[in-house]
Amino acid sequence: MDGDLCPLTAIGSLCKRYGAWLIVDEAHATGVIGQRGEGLVQQEQAEALCFARVHTFGKALGCHGAVVLGSAALKQYLINFSRSLIYTTALPPVSAGLIRKAYGVFPEMVTERRRLRELAAAFQALDLPYERLKGDSPIQAVLVPGNDRVRRVAQALQEAGADVRPILYPTVPKDTERLRIVLHAFNSTEEVELLGRVLTNTAKNN
Repeated sequence: MDGDLCPLTAIGSLCKRYGAWLIVDEAHATGVIGQRGEGLVQQEQAEALCFARVHTFGKALGCHGAVVLGSAALKQYLINFSRSLIYTTALPPVSAGLIRKAYGVFPEMVTERRRLRELAAAFQALDLPYERLKGDSPIQAVLVPGNDRVRRVAQALQEAGADVRPILYPTVPKDTERLRIVLHAFNSTEEVELLGRVLTNTAKNN
């Protein structure tokens, strides 16, 4: 939700100590985190700590579907007992081809991943009138308490040309309603500065 990275190695160590199985959802890390966009688990070299990893194809890959990575025993279990897999139509060949192509492109997108980190740093450097959660990922969160208030701020941003959506209670706890800002490699520094100006103006009017 907030673009923050979990302390994966520490969590993995706890799982190992207490006999728990660690499942990691790499939905927003796929293509973005790691030198080659391989995700957080490989970046942290924590494969041995994970029971399963889920990589979704609907975010950076621009497709749909997902894959579960794990042991041969896990794969056989899912094939035989996962009803949502058994009764789901297989991906069409065009989707499989798109996914394969995306994974071929990810390792070369070093410039784009660096650009995402630069934009996140630029956003973190803004002087904002709202509380902002710390993070260096492309997903940035700004707390604007109150459903009505966060809706108004989001509408002002949208009217200024920024496609920013409000996250409302009860999706998040009451009084922690927020703007969820998703940065893209094609965004400019000027657009980040626009976010800052509009947010500052909304604080004066709200």
